[in-house]
Amino acid sequence: TEEDAKEILDLYLRGLQNLYLAVSFAERSKKHTGILWDILVNYCTSPPAPDDAEQQINSGSLFGSLLEAAAHCGADLSSLVSKIPPGMAIEGLREKLISSVIDYRHKVKIHEQASKIQADDKVGVLRELSHLSRRGSRISVSPSRKLSNISTKLSTKSRLQNERTRLTNISAFTSDTFSLSIR
Repeated sequence: TEEDAKEILDLYLRGLQNLYLAVSFAERSKKHTGILWDILVNYCTSPPAPDDAEQQINSGSLFGSLLEAAAHCGADLSSLVSKIPPGMAIEGLREKLISSVIDYRHKVKIHEQASKIQADDKVGVLRELSHLSRRGSRISVSPSRKLSNISTKLSTKSRLQNERTRLTNISAFTSDTFSLSIR
């Protein structure tokens, strides 16, 4: 439920004090992800006391850590950047965003290459299957079996011709017509 998800996120943030686990939980929880991200942003941008300048710096570094963790989990960084409050100083923001974009591009290239390799493997396996299915297998038959095979083939052919004539006679009495070809 939503309350359980909020409680788990609170345990990650305040109990374990692990922002990476909290971000990864918010990303995994598809049902409540919007609410969880709002809680994460509020946690990282909560206004410190006005006379505590050190807390203001820690708040900026906490939001920077949130951006890094979000980049590693594949979250939408543009929405996070738009939620940075005016006046908040985040040290190394440009470098963090550039490294996140570069990391994302590498992940996309890896995905594209893996897809290409998978497609090539699929084509190779299909070619091999096609080749194997077209290959015949050698069966050695004794001379006495050859004569019995020929007579079996002839009896099968005559049985098929008899069936064809029977079906032709039946179709003459019905309104629907069809043809049966024997090869």
